[in-house]
Amino acid sequence: MKEQRLFRRVVLLLLATIACLSNAQAKHLDDVVVLKNGDRLTGEIKGLQRGELKFKASYMAEAVRLDWARVARLESKSTFLVYLTDGTLFTDSVQLLPANTAEIDNFAIGVDQKAVRVKQMDVLRITPVEARFWQQLEGSIDLGLGFTSGNDQYQADLSATATYRKGSHSVTGSVDGSYSGQTEGESSARREFAFDYRKQLSPKWYTGGIFSLLRSDQQSLDRRTTVGGILGRNIKQTERTRFSIFGGLATTREKYSASVGTPRATNVDAITGLDFATFRFTTTDITSRFSLFPSLTTPGRMRMQFTSDMRIKIAADLYWGFHVYENFDSKPPVSADKNDLGISASVGWKF
Repeated sequence: MKEQRLFRRVVLLLLATIACLSNAQAKHLDDVVVLKNGDRLTGEIKGLQRGELKFKASYMAEAVRLDWARVARLESKSTFLVYLTDGTLFTDSVQLLPANTAEIDNFAIGVDQKAVRVKQMDVLRITPVEARFWQQLEGSIDLGLGFTSGNDQYQADLSATATYRKGSHSVTGSVDGSYSGQTEGESSARREFAFDYRKQLSPKWYTGGIFSLLRSDQQSLDRRTTVGGILGRNIKQTERTRFSIFGGLATTREKYSASVGTPRATNVDAITGLDFATFRFTTTDITSRFSLFPSLTTPGRMRMQFTSDMRIKIAADLYWGFHVYENFDSKPPVSADKNDLGISASVGWKF
């Protein structure tokens, strides 16, 4: 107990120190954004992602999201991390100049003669360098609930994801869980935690690592632990659409439930897959990942994992969410279901 109390005090002290240091950083509140309709805003640029420029003025209770394609001019004295669609990364001041056509290199990174000029729509992401850790997180939380009175059946779905980016590095953590059952009947649960690390090697190539924990009552799986490394290539990357492919190797440790013999096994698998995401300002976002795990230790065994999320904006950062997942195993080592498929609807919040 003493050790636990000491640990809590150390954590609270560290959090308080970080908060004080973050609040002590100087901020520029005189950034200027001018829209193509003539509206002019003065305040602070919070960042750019998914084609949305996040901006907050002193008179605003919450930051607003502006369509990047409708921004005509931008001025700031702050320093930003600037990611381009070709994968190039810069750390410098930024300026957007008015242009009569989208073909003009009107976005300046840096100042004077040393400034690098690119097209406005070639800018994929802008992140303030002095932003606090929590302000640099981007992600979403979804919650879905269902109940049928006729048979007292209930269902709950929860999924959350958060990504932190620092230079050419990015770390993503996600939780996905579903619970269903009847008041006086059997229940079923599925829980998955995934951790994904990416390091951009060049404008096109990246490397990384994956770690995941999965439990599925449907497949009589008490725990599946997967650890692996990947090498990937960006096929298409614009402010609206991203598509990449990857491959690598993974080690998998499995434990099945007592009802099917509780075997434990360690496997080595190859990995191949793809990531796809498309974003439409104020309308719909779609994010999908498809992964295949051909077994190198059990010939003929093939595992497949698929997840896809569609989000339709309601208001501000709230949206309707539709989530699909599927786990398939062509040759499970025990007598268990090969497939675990789920579809759910939810209300979500993105940050």
